[in-house]
Amino acid sequence: MDQNRNKLKTAVTNLTHIPSGSIKGIPHFTFSVGAFSLSFSRKLHNHFSIFFYFHEAPTMAAFTTKFSLPSFLEQVKKLTDSQKDLIKRTGFGNLLLIPNQVIRRSHLIKLMEKWSCEKQAFIFPPGELKITLLDVSLILGLRVIGQPVVLKEDAPLTSLEQELGASALNRTISVKLLKATLESMGERDDEFFMQVFLLYCFGTLLFPRANGKVDSRYLHLLQDVDSLSSFAWGDVVLEDLHNSLSQRKSKKTSNIGGCIILLQIWCYEHIIIGRPNLLDQPSTFPRACRWDGNARNSSIPQLDINFEELEPTQILWKLEPTSEEMEIDIIKEIPQEWHLRTGPGTIEQPIEILGESAIRMVRVHREVVEEEEEPTRQEKSTIFVLSDDEESKVIGDLKKEILELKTIIEERKEEGAKKRVEDEDEVKELKKKVQVEKELRKRVEDEIGELRKRLEHEEELRKKVQAEKELRKRVEDEIGELRKRLECEDELKKNVQVEKELRKRVEEEIGELKKKVERKEELKKEVQVEKELRKRVEDEIGELRKRLECEDELKKNVQVEKELRKRVEDEIGELRKKVERGEELRKEVQVEKELRKRVEDENGELRKRVECKEEAWKRIEVENERLCNENRLMEKCITDLGELFATNNSVDL
Repeated sequence: MDQNRNKLKTAVTNLTHIPSGSIKGIPHFTFSVGAFSLSFSRKLHNHFSIFFYFHEAPTMAAFTTKFSLPSFLEQVKKLTDSQKDLIKRTGFGNLLLIPNQVIRRSHLIKLMEKWSCEKQAFIFPPGELKITLLDVSLILGLRVIGQPVVLKEDAPLTSLEQELGASALNRTISVKLLKATLESMGERDDEFFMQVFLLYCFGTLLFPRANGKVDSRYLHLLQDVDSLSSFAWGDVVLEDLHNSLSQRKSKKTSNIGGCIILLQIWCYEHIIIGRPNLLDQPSTFPRACRWDGNARNSSIPQLDINFEELEPTQILWKLEPTSEEMEIDIIKEIPQEWHLRTGPGTIEQPIEILGESAIRMVRVHREVVEEEEEPTRQEKSTIFVLSDDEESKVIGDLKKEILELKTIIEERKEEGAKKRVEDEDEVKELKKKVQVEKELRKRVEDEIGELRKRLEHEEELRKKVQAEKELRKRVEDEIGELRKRLECEDELKKNVQVEKELRKRVEEEIGELKKKVERKEELKKEVQVEKELRKRVEDEIGELRKRLECEDELKKNVQVEKELRKRVEDEIGELRKKVERGEELRKEVQVEKELRKRVEDENGELRKRVECKEEAWKRIEVENERLCNENRLMEKCITDLGELFATNNSVDL
């Protein structure tokens, strides 16, 4: 192989480029290696071009992605049965069945190298292959026939979007915030849970983005649970994957969006080598569930696929639904003619190859062109595959043809020189015409350039006008919000004024309460004096009891007891007066309680400020209760004394 390639390079080195100049009909050719091409002047009646493809394309760098199947499956494991039933009603229930799959990055990098942005297909040596809508429906179990998914630019900002962190200027929601919201919901199975879960599914599985965010406008489509299943979500997933592959290939970016698992399973389904084993399970729908994705399969050598050496027999050009899959509604509704549809285009049929020892492709392209005045004939293309021996033979034939072409070129040169001498006047006139034509062409190009500038300027103006309209609309929305805020501020000012007046009234009432508290402090002192007096009375009563134990002593002390009785009666009278004062104080306390309740009803916020005062009231009430108890004890003591005196009188009698 290397020897034949060296011979080809030697043949190329011996060739030279002969410019055609201004001589009409003189052929010229170019020769280059990498892909090796040979072409001749368009003015020749018959010429051909040859292309050799050596399959030495530069490799692409490793990629990064926000696609995370494990993160999605982690949330799926936490779902309850009722939550899963709710997701199944939306048409995304098949995604819950997908098992974990190891993303084979080296495998996908090589596959991405074969992507063609122009054809929206993967270009392999035997032919080109596209991802069809049927593939998407079979692999992910998503609907591809239904209402189109459209995100409106002028969609109004909803309160749910604002709650999840979106704004009028930034219509995106963080995937991290969605994850935190899901974890805080627990077993909640309402519409809000459904919307947050599907947005998280979009951000991690179906439409991942490099910034880790999701377009909040999807919420306008997620409002009705029962209508969600009528949208063609599979079509949008395929379009997003196409855009991501094209963006990576054209802009040479390291990050790639789109549903990576769709691309990997699609490769397993269509490329029959280097793929993992099938799982032994009864259900195989969606087809992402039937591949063993957990095993690393490092021991399987064919996993390292060389897509440059693929043969037609190693490619499954079209997926055929099984009888079980044809019973599923989303598969049954796909028309037969749609089985090859990829959205805007259709799949290309494989190239027919004759022979089994195909090593390189040679594309012979013969183009037939008449003079400039005559119409161009249709181009014909033929594709062959050559073995090593045939390749050497072709190179030898090419060398012979090149020598013959050199001879033809020399002859044409001589004829052209003779004709040039004969037609010098004609050449001068032609030069003048060419000069005039060049000037005219230059003027036309200048005018076209000006028109293009004007069109670009008009396009910029149109964009500016559109931007101004959007800005004006946003400003009007913000002004409306500000007006609402101003109205709220006016109401707040009124409330503040009312609160100030109420606070003033409360402060006055608190002042009165302080005065009453001072009065109660004086009452406490009087109670203390009464306690001391009661203690003295108890001591005296104890002494009297001791004296009454002996009748003789009682007789002697009757007079003293009478005096004591009189004195006690006087003290009891005083105590009764004090009790009456306590009753009046209790009534005042009751009035104060009602006043305090009214103050609490008028302003709940002031309760905290007067809690300390309430504690003082409670202490006063406790003291009052204690005073009442003491009064009862005094009355009991007086009763006992009365009985004692009655006993003494009876003894005297």
